[in-house]
Amino acid sequence: MQYKRIIGLGLSLSALLVLAGCGGQDANKDKSTHAVTQYAPKGKDTFVRGNGSEPDSLDPAHAQTNVAAGILYDIGEGLLSENQANEPVPGVAKSWKVSDNGLVYTFYLRKDAKWSNGKPVTAEDFVYALKRAVTPMTASEMAYKLAPIKNAQAIMDGKKPVSSLGVKAINAHTLQITLDYPVYYFLSIMTDPVSYPVYKPGVEQYGEGFFSLGNGKYVTNGAYYLKEWIPNGHVTVTKNPYYWDAKNVHIKNVKFLPITDRMAAYNAYKSGQIDYVMYVPTTNLDAIKKEYGDQLRSAQWLTTEYLDFNLTKPPFKDNVKLREALNLVINRKDLVKYVTKEGDTPIYSFFPPTIEGGIYKDIAYQWHNWPMDKRIELAKKLYKEAGYSTANPLKISLEYNTDPLHKKVMEAIAQMWQQTLGVETSLANSEFKVFLKIRQSHSYDGVARDAWVADFNAMDNFANMWMCDNPQNNPGYCNPEYDKLIREGQKQLTAQAAKPYYTKALELAMADYPMVPLYSNAVVHLVKPYVENYQMKTNHLDHVYDKWFSFDYGNK
Repeated sequence: MQYKRIIGLGLSLSALLVLAGCGGQDANKDKSTHAVTQYAPKGKDTFVRGNGSEPDSLDPAHAQTNVAAGILYDIGEGLLSENQANEPVPGVAKSWKVSDNGLVYTFYLRKDAKWSNGKPVTAEDFVYALKRAVTPMTASEMAYKLAPIKNAQAIMDGKKPVSSLGVKAINAHTLQITLDYPVYYFLSIMTDPVSYPVYKPGVEQYGEGFFSLGNGKYVTNGAYYLKEWIPNGHVTVTKNPYYWDAKNVHIKNVKFLPITDRMAAYNAYKSGQIDYVMYVPTTNLDAIKKEYGDQLRSAQWLTTEYLDFNLTKPPFKDNVKLREALNLVINRKDLVKYVTKEGDTPIYSFFPPTIEGGIYKDIAYQWHNWPMDKRIELAKKLYKEAGYSTANPLKISLEYNTDPLHKKVMEAIAQMWQQTLGVETSLANSEFKVFLKIRQSHSYDGVARDAWVADFNAMDNFANMWMCDNPQNNPGYCNPEYDKLIREGQKQLTAQAAKPYYTKALELAMADYPMVPLYSNAVVHLVKPYVENYQMKTNHLDHVYDKWFSFDYGNK
């Protein structure tokens, strides 16, 4: 899932500190000294979340960002849901069974599962939604996750009719899904928003506009329904009385505010206007920790932050030496220490080292442990061989979505490239929805910021992005041998059996340098002390379902 979130080598440490806006280090002090309200105000019925940005879409087939997913987790529900350790648990399906060969999944739906208008959720609703997601006419950016379902890929490629998709309603409350090949994490795919049921009468009546209708007109099946969406204002959802587990949904309303400025979100939290900050300012993180103590929550996130090279046109098309040179000179350790300062982990591969329990942690560029002067020496050689020099410098744009931290990171990288290789970089930022279109259409001239948050803890969630036809393949990378290896890995019954295929494929792609891996994020939030049952430490995907929470009013 896409999400929105030096350094100049040769700079002195003091210059780095000025560039990063660093404050004093006081990481060991974690006791709050701020006089906070420990209990929710009497009568409070709305959980207010600073949500980072405007959602790109609330259509499960088109929502690409984690800010949109956070809303969809509230208003929708798949066959399976998740607990706070990211494990699949019963959702609309109360139980299921899997055939011995791992190809046939039979789901038994709850008879009390209902839409927000009170009508029953049936197996046919899932059949409709899954077919809608994979049909080429929908042009879903996320349907590739459904590729294991029988004939799904052929349908998306226009080679088979959508009627051939391997989904079947045995009866109103029994759904059978047949796969083309076994997938050991398929149950996790069934927790993803792209697999959510969609209310057919609403889509047929309103078309794409259905997914932004307020006042309950956007009919959904989750713990909440959409009450109001004011673009660039707020998204408000309210409790769905027809949800099968409504008795255990304790917070009546959730309001999502698209606050892109981290300091503005922090100030709103300080003044009591919001209860949750999605993106915390990093320039004074230690001071925030000192002031708010355990209200500052963090966990290692299964993410990669990286840069895309536009491989569809010069200067990066067919110039692997240039791409390698720009990779070599980025000092990722300084990047996370002096700029991001959130506990991020430098990475030298296409994925976070903790994916699938760390079984791929040894895959990394061989130069990652070299001294920086050795890396710079090789980079200068490659830069010259690529056709560039101080007399003929590379001139490129560096695109990113508007965010203060992104700006600092991009400025630092641009300065680093300039000081080590003489690259002339112009920075260009845009609002997130606009930026997504620029990046996915390959209409940027040079390099673009990118990031990926795992939808489930499986290597394939990262590796398949670099397949030729994946809609999230923003650099436009294509290597048929890579695709062949990934497809073989996808067919394996266990993570260990898949490992040799993914390993060989990733080593092949990494040698082509289609992107610049930077770091794997730590996720850091501020959460009011009266928000109960928030168990963030085990939630490495940072999937948040507001049905988990309640308010402590201090009257227990």
